[in-house]
Amino acid sequence: MSGERPTASTTRNIEVSVEIDAPAEAVWRAITDGAGVANWFAPIASAEPGVGGHLTVSWGAGSEWTSRITVWEPEVHLRLADELPDEATEEGAAMALDYRLESRNGTTRLSMVNSGLSADPSWDDGVHMMTNGWRFFLWNLKHYLERHPDSHRTMMSERPWVSGTREEVWDALFGGGGLGRVPEQPGETFSIRLAGGHTLAGTVVLSDRPWAFAAMLTSLDDAVLHVEMEGTGERWKMGVWLSAYGLEEERCKRIGVALGQTVSGIFRGED
Repeated sequence: MSGERPTASTTRNIEVSVEIDAPAEAVWRAITDGAGVANWFAPIASAEPGVGGHLTVSWGAGSEWTSRITVWEPEVHLRLADELPDEATEEGAAMALDYRLESRNGTTRLSMVNSGLSADPSWDDGVHMMTNGWRFFLWNLKHYLERHPDSHRTMMSERPWVSGTREEVWDALFGGGGLGRVPEQPGETFSIRLAGGHTLAGTVVLSDRPWAFAAMLTSLDDAVLHVEMEGTGERWKMGVWLSAYGLEEERCKRIGVALGQTVSGIFRGED
């Protein structure tokens, strides 16, 4: 296949949809405006609207991604396209993200298709993580628009270096010497602890041991906790993100310090 662009038989898609109790105008703004995107997806985002424009997102520390806008139908269809390097081709493999909106009596059904992912088994872990990621992020978009539509998100995060299997890192983070045990079923309640006596209590949104965990934190005015095991092997980075909406700056600072102390204490010696 050298020199040929991958076909449908050599690629696979991720498809996720969500019902949002908000008008299509608000959903469209949240997926196309930089400030809107930064409230539910990457914490840093900028956009140039219209066909030929772009959406750039970043998690900091060089983790930046720019996509070209190839379809721009306000409140109906947004398509973002990327060119991914592919050792098997000179041109690269095309990956695209399609958002389609359908208005329903003041609510909106948002359907997302992430296409062009390789069907090669070597991509299985990556596709698993991306599927969890999209399930979480579309839930977070819904949560932001329904619960915090007029709030600014403050994100606190820790991305320590770790080693070992995902199972080992999961058990260290959510074991008796870490944050504490978390339930396996969405909707279950839980309580975990941070340094300094801070407690995070809430409801499970996603629990896929040992890949990802997400929850709504009722103890922090419905903030959001998201944990991803992004790799495996001798040395890799995992991520812990805590997103607060509308909380005062000083309280966020205290929680952020406690989160950092807790995570660094669990994985002391890995850096």
